[in-house]
Amino acid sequence: MTGKLGMNRRDATAPAVTRRTMIAALGGMSLAACALTGLAPAAKAQNAEPVKVGVMGPFTGPASRTGEGIQKGARMALEDARADGMLPVTIDGEERDIEFVWVDSQSSPEKAVKAVSDAVSRQGVQIMVSGWHSSVAMAVSEAEIGMDIVHIGHGGESQFICEKINQDPENYRHWFKGWSSPPIFAGLYGEPLQHFMDEGLWQPENMKAAVVVEDTDYGRGWGEALANSLEKVGFDVLPYDVIPLDETEFTPLLAKYRAQNVSVVGMTVTGNVSASNFVKQFHQQQLPALLIGHGLTWFSEWHELTGEASNYVITMDSPRVIAPYQQEWVERYREKFDEDPSFAPAGQQGYDYMMTAIKVLQNAGTLDFDTLVEEARAIDHQGVWQRINFAEEAGESALCPGEVQVGGFEEGFFFPLVQLMDGEAKILWPLEHAQAEFQAPPWLQ
Repeated sequence: MTGKLGMNRRDATAPAVTRRTMIAALGGMSLAACALTGLAPAAKAQNAEPVKVGVMGPFTGPASRTGEGIQKGARMALEDARADGMLPVTIDGEERDIEFVWVDSQSSPEKAVKAVSDAVSRQGVQIMVSGWHSSVAMAVSEAEIGMDIVHIGHGGESQFICEKINQDPENYRHWFKGWSSPPIFAGLYGEPLQHFMDEGLWQPENMKAAVVVEDTDYGRGWGEALANSLEKVGFDVLPYDVIPLDETEFTPLLAKYRAQNVSVVGMTVTGNVSASNFVKQFHQQQLPALLIGHGLTWFSEWHELTGEASNYVITMDSPRVIAPYQQEWVERYREKFDEDPSFAPAGQQGYDYMMTAIKVLQNAGTLDFDTLVEEARAIDHQGVWQRINFAEEAGESALCPGEVQVGGFEEGFFFPLVQLMDGEAKILWPLEHAQAEFQAPPWLQ
C-alpha cells in the first residue's frame, strides 16, 4: 500500500465504472420505477437464482426516515448498475441478478441481531450492505462472526467499534466500517470555529461549551471527540449530557446551559423528532450560543420540521453537492422519489455502498467468503459522494483495519462544514470549497 489511500490497489485501475463512465451513466440512466425488493431480473439471468443481498437499516422505529433514505438509495443503485451493465454479475461462471432482503434493525442492537440472524439462516442472505447506529454495529459485527458473511459499509461510526476490531482483527475481517471514527473526522469542529473567530466573524462572549448526545455508543463517542476538538482551540467544555434517542423535551437542559453561560452547544441525536425538537426549543429560548446540530440533516425533511429555527445552525454531518455529477444525481433522485435526498443515508449509505458491494461481487466472481473479504479489502471505488477505500491497518486515515479511509473531496471519506439558512446548506469549510461566509446568529451580536 502506497500513499494515504493506497492507490496502487488493483481495483483503482479497473475499467468498471470509471469517472468518465460514471458521469456518462448519471446523465442517461433509466428512471423506471422498481419494486421495494429490487428490479425484475434481466432476461439472461432469469434461469439462475439471484444473489441475495441483505440491506440493513432502521426501517421502523425512531430513525425510520433514515432507513427509508437507505432503501431509496439502494434501489437507485441497483437500477443504475443495471443500466451501466454491471448486472447481472457472474458468479462461478453463472450470470445472476441481485435480490434485496431488507434487514430492519429498528434502531435496536438486540432486534438487529435477530434480524440479521434470520436473514442469513432463513432467508438465505449471502452478503450484507449498509446499516445505521454504532450500538447496532457493535452488536451485529459480533453476531456475524462465524456466519461467513461479509458486511460492507455499515454506518456505525463510534471509535469503540475500532477498539474492538483492533483487539482481534482476524475475527472481524468480515466487517467493513463505512463511517470514519469521530476522533479523526466527525468531531473536528474546533479548527473551523477557530478560523471564524480569527477572522472576526464570530466573537463568543466566553470560551465555555456544552455538549449533548444521544444515549448510544455513537453519541458518547462523538461527544468525546467534539469535546477534545473544542478543547484544543481553547474551549472549556462541560461534561457532556446524555439523552434518550426519543427525548422531546429539552427546556430544563437548555435552562441549565443558559445558567452556565455557554457560548457554543454541540448536539447530536439520530431521531428526527428529537433532533428537530431540540433545534426548535433552542431557537425559542434564544440561548446566547452557537448551535452545532450534528445529524440534523440526516433526514430529508429537516427544514420542514424546524423552519426558521434551523437558521444559523452549523453541521458537518453529510456529504454535499460540490461537483456537477453530484447535482445530476440529486436531480434524478428528486424526479424519482419526489423529495430531496438526505445525502448520508440515501447517497452514501444506500447508493455508494451498494455500488461498492456490486463491484466486490463482480471482482470476486464467487460467493466464497475468503475471496469476498480479499476483494473488499482491495476495493478502491470512486462513488458519487465519496471515494471508498478500506484501510489495511490502523493509521492516520483510519483507526482500524477495514474502516473507510478519510481524505479530501474525491480522495476518501469527506464531509464539509455547512451553515443552514432558509432550508439550504451552504459550505463554509474547507475554504477551497466554500460557497458562503459564516454568519453569526443575530442574537449573538
